[in-house]
Amino acid sequence: MQILKTARLGTLIIGLAAVTWAGNADAQRVLTLQDAIDIALEESYDMKSLRLSMVQAEQGLIAAKNSFRTNVSMSFDTPNWSESVSAVRVPNALPVYNSIGSLTYRGGLTVTQPLPTNGRLSLTSRLTRTKETTYLASNDSKLRRSDFLSSMTLRLTQPLFTINQIQLDLKTAELNFENASRSRTRRQLDIIYNVTESFFNLYRDARSQEMAKEDVEQQAKTTDVAKKKFEAGLIAEVQYLQMEVDLAEARDRLVSADASLKRQNDSFKQLIGLRSTDEVTVKSDFSYTHFDVDEAKAIEEGLKNRSEIRENEISIEQQKINVKEIANQNSIHGDLSAFYDFTGVSDSDLAYNTSIYDLFDSSMDDLRRRPRNRGITFSLTVPVWDWGVNKARVESANARLRDAENRLEEMKKTVARSISD
Repeated sequence: MQILKTARLGTLIIGLAAVTWAGNADAQRVLTLQDAIDIALEESYDMKSLRLSMVQAEQGLIAAKNSFRTNVSMSFDTPNWSESVSAVRVPNALPVYNSIGSLTYRGGLTVTQPLPTNGRLSLTSRLTRTKETTYLASNDSKLRRSDFLSSMTLRLTQPLFTINQIQLDLKTAELNFENASRSRTRRQLDIIYNVTESFFNLYRDARSQEMAKEDVEQQAKTTDVAKKKFEAGLIAEVQYLQMEVDLAEARDRLVSADASLKRQNDSFKQLIGLRSTDEVTVKSDFSYTHFDVDEAKAIEEGLKNRSEIRENEISIEQQKINVKEIANQNSIHGDLSAFYDFTGVSDSDLAYNTSIYDLFDSSMDDLRRRPRNRGITFSLTVPVWDWGVNKARVESANARLRDAENRLEEMKKTVARSISD
């Protein structure tokens, strides 16, 4: 019985603690303007979106820079096994159906070095162990062989007469990163401005609601006095009724002020990233700082530093890159490729059950003796006729470029006018 009482007491204490904590969690928060700005710069949706955009741009730039670095890859077939019936055509006779089996273990290592010229230099090493079996249906016999192949290949590929795509990708990534950085700065300033505006709108509505409440209280007192005077015959009924009307209008203004305050409060909380259930109120000391601003100097600094202008300049550079890429799709393309290969194959006369070490040694002996494999290829693609498809696409891209240039000029005018305003 004592244990049960103790358990109930513990549950009651925990429940009271939870209620107390919940009450504290929902306690009203009094925010200054700087508090609201600090919260918005951490918790608002716009800032979360900005941070993700910056991560995207930053990782894109890292990827573009690392595209110039050596990369290594490995590949394995462990195993690649098959057994199947194969038809063998015999001249002047019916086909013979033999059963063929293959078991392959293959491993490869490739080291690739991208070149600043948009080419690639790669070194590939492969080791292949193969077991082949063939069942001859004609004489009911079985053939078997075990092979080992070792190879090392050096290969060069180099596009010619075309744009340097790897350099363009790096330039694009740099522009995207700069654009994201400047956009973040501009949008942070927008957030500060919007929070400041919403803060003072909320402060205004709170004060308006307080004045409306005081007006109702004052009007109620006045109406109560008028009622007593009317009942005493000191004033006319029309005067008393006018007081009732004024009281009703004051109450209506209070209802409107309450609704406006609630709407502004909800909008403010959403803007700075608070929950809708959070209770907040704002306070301000209304301190002001005086600045002397020279209009000509302000316009000069604005045209030099405003993020919108640089963002439009970046857009123009991106459009120029786009024009190059589209024009390149229908230009002369060349490809130069070359390889130098060391290959060795184990002795086919070795027994089927020869150890893998002996097979590897045999393949390496053959690799040292065997003539090298090498080759070079130059290919050229020349566009002849495409019914003006590419030309139209280039003209479309050029139109977007000119539009971006016009937008930049218009933006400069808008910035100068807005600063003057």
